[in-house]
Amino acid sequence: MKSRFESFFISRNFSLLWFGQAFSSFGEFVFEATVIVWVVTDLFRASVFLPTAIGLTVAASAIPRVIVTPLAGVFVDRMIPFYVMIGADVIRVCNFLFFIMIYSLFNLNQIQVLTGIVLLLLINSVAAQFFNPSRQAIMQIVIPSERRVEASSKAMFSLTGISIFSASLGPALFTSIGPVWALWINVLAFTCSALCIASTRNLRMNLLGEQELPSFWRGFLSGLRFSWRRTSIRTLLIGVALYGFSLGVNNVALSLYAFKTLGLSSYEYGLILAAFPVGGLIATLLIKPFLKLLNIRQAFTVSLLCLGGSYLSYSLHPPFSLALVLMFCCGLFFSAFAIIQGPMLQEDVPMGYMGRVSATITPVLAISSLIGTLVCSQTLNISQDLTNYFNISLDVYGIYIFSAAVLLLLGGALMLIGQRNKKGQIGAAVPD
Repeated sequence: MKSRFESFFISRNFSLLWFGQAFSSFGEFVFEATVIVWVVTDLFRASVFLPTAIGLTVAASAIPRVIVTPLAGVFVDRMIPFYVMIGADVIRVCNFLFFIMIYSLFNLNQIQVLTGIVLLLLINSVAAQFFNPSRQAIMQIVIPSERRVEASSKAMFSLTGISIFSASLGPALFTSIGPVWALWINVLAFTCSALCIASTRNLRMNLLGEQELPSFWRGFLSGLRFSWRRTSIRTLLIGVALYGFSLGVNNVALSLYAFKTLGLSSYEYGLILAAFPVGGLIATLLIKPFLKLLNIRQAFTVSLLCLGGSYLSYSLHPPFSLALVLMFCCGLFFSAFAIIQGPMLQEDVPMGYMGRVSATITPVLAISSLIGTLVCSQTLNISQDLTNYFNISLDVYGIYIFSAAVLLLLGGALMLIGQRNKKGQIGAAVPD
């Protein structure tokens, strides 16, 4: 029984860290889902302030991913990640407890509650930016190199499953038991996460010997230079940036395209949305056979190309049954793309750099996604006005999805060319 358990969970420490991440992600997802319902259906249901309130909650979670994450990565490399993870969970537990106490003891008005929610989201997001790079640094030590892809697929499986479960549980909790008890569930989740991490064995000593202590800003700049100069890391960052821009465009265009172009019903659109995470779950089971055919860098590029091809096909007015299959494929290839990122980092980043290098990915994704969202949202109305003015019958929403998909395909093609050129240079350098 013990050998089977260790075979599935790789090691005792990995299993505890895996459960810790699951609890932590559960807390984050449930609270974010609860907040949206709280703001929309209760606090500002009939108020013109509602769009601003939603924007503030989104910004509170997003801004630390851009500003705090690169700096947090430097701190992680200067400290012991084991303690950083526990500290991040303790801060989130105390943050929730303080909010619950204030909310329960005082009769707060709408703006005061919103202010508390925004501060709660902001502090939680800041703590998460320390937690995530620390986890990457620890996993580089804990996971044997030959099982890194397997570990990443297990983490993606739990993350996808938890996100699906949390998206429905958060609103249900708010409706059935109210916001306070929903917040207590978050306290429990982050407490369990901290206890799982604290239960690992000898992890502090394993990591203590790997620490380097560069000056803060010199360490920060050296991490940026390393990320860009290392070909594999630069490829990863370019791929993440391309996906982020595509994600930002699709955040605006996909729902409009589904209802106004494809003419889907609410039920059909729900099935389309569900197909994406289902594809992601299936990818976690197929990633190992996939990597027997390609090396990890080739698999990363091919996943990006297939993701672009799936979105491009989806933009060409498919019937509902084919649209369902294509969205399943989008989830499948995105999950493969995401699973491969962790092992690529762990393979190519030396000890003492993991916090800084892994912390560059989140802001790149956040910034590129924000740019994609702004470009699409700010030009969509202009595009529609132009088509109406010139009396041209064009599917504007499909064109945006098509363009984002072409960008993914172009980026993937350039990566493939770069890999072939590098392979040719290596081959030419080998003497006969």
